[in-house]
Amino acid sequence: MQLPPPKALLLAAAVLLAGCGSTPTRDKQPSLLHGDKSGYSASTFAPATRLAQRFASSYARSVYLRRPPRLPGATPALTVQLAQAATRVPPSRRNLRPHAVAIDLTPVGRTALRGNVEIADGRSPIFSVGFTLRRSPAGWRVVSASPPG
Repeated sequence: MQLPPPKALLLAAAVLLAGCGSTPTRDKQPSLLHGDKSGYSASTFAPATRLAQRFASSYARSVYLRRPPRLPGATPALTVQLAQAATRVPPSRRNLRPHAVAIDLTPVGRTALRGNVEIADGRSPIFSVGFTLRRSPAGWRVVSASPPG
């Protein structure tokens, strides 16, 4: 039995994988919101959900940095707190590549969200960091986080 030429295999693989890397449409994205949703619609928290995703993903990528960047939506006080927490990161973790593996959000009334991001780095056990978003007249802000101790 003769095997197909390499170009034919590449073409077949490309056809099979077509669409695998596409971005889902907005209405097909699973909601990050959990908890009792009877008193509101998911669209009520859409801006907060987008900010929470950006914050959690950015935080996860920068959690081991010596000088973390200002994170999306973080208040100045939270930025200072996270910079202080960065000084306690063990040197053995500085070169790892952490990333968010799960983000969970739970509404707290109509003006706050409690979030949780699970972070993995490929070596350490997965750990969680909690954070809170609050709606203010200026919009949604991340007002607190519980960095790993």
